[in-house]
Amino acid sequence: MMRKLLFVLCICALGGCGIREGGPQRTIDTVQWISNLPLPAQGPLVLDLDGTDAVHRGFRAPSLQQAPDGRFHFRFHLKDGQGRRFGYKLYYQNTASKFPEATSGGGQHPQASENFYGSWEDASEGFRLTDRVPDDGLWVEDAFRIQGDPRDEPRYLQDGVRHREGRNPRTGAYRLMLVVVAEESLAQGCVPEAVRCIACPVNGHYVEPFWYFLHGPGRSLPGVQVEVSNDILVLRSRPSARNGIHIDPGGGLDPGAFCTTCGDTPGLNARAEWTQHFHHIDAATGMQQVPAIADLDTFTYGGYCHLRAFTPKDAFLPMHPSTSRRPCSTVRVDASGDAIELRNPACGEGALRKESVGIRTRNALSYGRYRIRCELPRLLNEHDLWNGLTNAIWLVGRDDPWNTLHPCEGGYLASYDGGAQDQRLERANYAEIDFEILKGVPYCPQNGFPPNYAQPVADPRDVNAWAPPLPDAVKALQGQVMVACTNWDMACPEPERFDVGCHPVQHEGRVFDNFRWDHGYRALTQKVPAADAEIFGRPYWFEIEWRPQSITWRIGPDPEHLRVVGYMDGTVTSIPDLPMRLVVTQEYHNTAWWPGSPYEQRFIPFSAKDHVGRVLEVIID
Repeated sequence: MMRKLLFVLCICALGGCGIREGGPQRTIDTVQWISNLPLPAQGPLVLDLDGTDAVHRGFRAPSLQQAPDGRFHFRFHLKDGQGRRFGYKLYYQNTASKFPEATSGGGQHPQASENFYGSWEDASEGFRLTDRVPDDGLWVEDAFRIQGDPRDEPRYLQDGVRHREGRNPRTGAYRLMLVVVAEESLAQGCVPEAVRCIACPVNGHYVEPFWYFLHGPGRSLPGVQVEVSNDILVLRSRPSARNGIHIDPGGGLDPGAFCTTCGDTPGLNARAEWTQHFHHIDAATGMQQVPAIADLDTFTYGGYCHLRAFTPKDAFLPMHPSTSRRPCSTVRVDASGDAIELRNPACGEGALRKESVGIRTRNALSYGRYRIRCELPRLLNEHDLWNGLTNAIWLVGRDDPWNTLHPCEGGYLASYDGGAQDQRLERANYAEIDFEILKGVPYCPQNGFPPNYAQPVADPRDVNAWAPPLPDAVKALQGQVMVACTNWDMACPEPERFDVGCHPVQHEGRVFDNFRWDHGYRALTQKVPAADAEIFGRPYWFEIEWRPQSITWRIGPDPEHLRVVGYMDGTVTSIPDLPMRLVVTQEYHNTAWWPGSPYEQRFIPFSAKDHVGRVLEVIID
């Protein structure tokens, strides 16, 4: 904490021309913030990020397909120049996902330097000079582009290659700031180097230019005029299925079975914005599986209990939930060309597998509002029997050496699966935010956790012995699945309300129950029930709003009717800041991961039918 305080004191002293009352004389007469693209009559310009080649060089806005030279043009008019020249610089800042620029005392907020802002494409370039301004004024025209790694940071330069995709532009609203400085003031060093050159830190810390000119010393420097737009631009990402699904045939996968719908057409695969997700198979998730195949749409509780009670122990099959063996065999672009189909394949004799399936975006983003419209398979049948699937929508961090989480006082546990004795690090590089939806029970019920389930007795003469009734608390949840909202914070103990067991957080007049198993558990979870028939088997919206200081989970039939099902903020969990990819999966979990679930995966038969889901639309803003 002392290092942060010293930084605030240091940057408050920047600026060498002194401060004068009243500020500079107004020289800027008019600003046209974006002059080469048509602006809407009301509201900001909304621009979709172009995913062409973004995997290798990061997103750029605008792209060459959106503006002929791939830049936003702006122009401004100077008056009363008295034949002088002026320096000028344009800055942009994402306002949708940012920390406050200033502390209550006016200094730069300790995390403000992590805001996404930029200026000229060459981050080391300072102010540009105008021509001399004649008595009748001067129009100045220039251009800029929003790109990844706008500060040209050393950590994104690896082996001579700059990885701008490691700090992609953030989605959401942007504002612009134009700073004009009289040439003589600029020559006197009124604006310090760390503000002229956004690539130049001070004592290892960057100066946030919007803090400096709007809250700090720059707001009253002589010869300096500052103009700020409203939120004039919104960047949005809409990863499309139109370019197919990228498949990397490496990694030990069978390279056969490529198909056009999966994206192997020459040139198409490289432009694809989605790739097939192959699950990591954890050796610890092994289980003994009942050797039966059934139509799970009609399977009953009695059938489940019969298998549980009367299957001989030596008949169970040792197995793990599995992943696709061949690319394209379980994912494809559907006939419409607009949606991606996910298919957990049916099983037949001699081919008994519980095969998980999924897709993920190829490009990673930091923060944003992720809205996913999908039609995922039903999990329950009319008998309230679970088919064993977990429908999941989640964000997972890129495994890149140049990206680590912000420092944690007390340390993160170093790895995802390293156990309770894992090393603690000031910075870690794993992050995940989840929707996981399956048949389960609340972590924090009124009458204790988990419910008390009667154990079956293999007595064929007494149905109540081998098919004991479920507890009333479970019966009350008939037709409902559990929507689990989780942030994998790697057990960082820094938040002031970091805790274990059940502990509430309030949001918008509602209470959400957080649950963490122990101080070494890497995730914080909230669970709420929802009707399976409402959210699955038809198009439905799921939303994760991930901001620097909070995460909010919402679901609903359309974007205008979403309800909050989960909320966490920085007081109870460490909010991640790594770039993350969006993942949609239909997967089989070992229910040992979900204590209290009324049905165990090992007693649910293999499915005689495919389970089919579709991802229809994704909007990230």
